[in-house]
Amino acid sequence: MDRNSALPLAASPGNDTLIVGHPNQNSGVEEVERLLADDQPGLFAAIGELDWYASSHRSWVDGLRLRPGSRVLEIGCATGVLTAYLDDSGYNVTGLDRSDDMIHRARNDHPRLDLLVGDAQSLPHDNGAFDAVIAASVINVVPDATLVLSEMQRVCVPGGTVSVLVPSAGFTDRDLDDLVETLGVTGFSEAALTKWHQGPAKMSKQQLEALMRSAGFASTVTRRYLDGMLTAASGTAR
Repeated sequence: MDRNSALPLAASPGNDTLIVGHPNQNSGVEEVERLLADDQPGLFAAIGELDWYASSHRSWVDGLRLRPGSRVLEIGCATGVLTAYLDDSGYNVTGLDRSDDMIHRARNDHPRLDLLVGDAQSLPHDNGAFDAVIAASVINVVPDATLVLSEMQRVCVPGGTVSVLVPSAGFTDRDLDDLVETLGVTGFSEAALTKWHQGPAKMSKQQLEALMRSAGFASTVTRRYLDGMLTAASGTAR
């Protein structure tokens, strides 16, 4: 997919205002549904630039307090928005996604990045190749979450960090209404937030901790982001 012909929209980093063709062309909901059906890489790229999405994911990775120059693998990197932030933050980062289309878009948008197509259940990396391995909205959708976590641990150096971020079980429609009001989002941004709440499988803190234990992590630290809409679990590789 060529970046210049991919989307009739533009989004500015850190700005929840999305320009979709002409001002009255489509509602936010219609545009999200259209992109979901016809241009998923374009949808991921646009959502990745929205304030609420970018800030929550950046807070997550910033909170890991990785050393400058750390080798970081991001699994499920999609169009590379967070990968680029990690690169800008001074890490030696690699992005991996199972989708050829996502990686094609990511390479067009971020040509300087190390990006590759691969399977989270069988990572194409040597043991201990990274100082940190992260995955957002991955283990909640794969067939075998324990296998993915075990693979993340395998390619992480002993003593390194493995961290996953997933939508939180127990985050209700009322919670979403409160979050929308708090954020003050409308249009495409509100529609994307609502779709993200309604769509993917969710996990509880207890489920995440149990999965981390089953993958061999002795202890797990959990944190919540975006007013509880997201939960992260982090452990130390053995």
